[in-house]
Amino acid sequence: MARPEIIGSSRSSYTRVVCMVGEEKGIDYVLTEVELGAPEICAVHPFGKMPVLRHGDFQVCGSKAIATISIAVFRARSSSQSIRGLPRLPSNESLLSTR
Repeated sequence: MARPEIIGSSRSSYTRVVCMVGEEKGIDYVLTEVELGAPEICAVHPFGKMPVLRHGDFQVCGSKAIATISIAVFRARSSSQSIRGLPRLPSNESLLSTR
């Protein structure tokens, strides 16, 4: 399957947050640099805000939604890069949804 594509600008703090999640999880993603309100973003977000995640036919906008989905969906690919011996705490994911 194709690599996940983050559409946004590295100048955007919201795009950088999503990229940091990708780096931390070891996700092999590609960042497509666009300006605010670019057609690629407006096709997904009604107000043209960034970032947008595109993976195959799936598209989602909003840094919190992208980070949450990235942690859930791409966990299997990056689990080999986690620190061995440290338990996974199930409460970590619930913290994401309460903020």
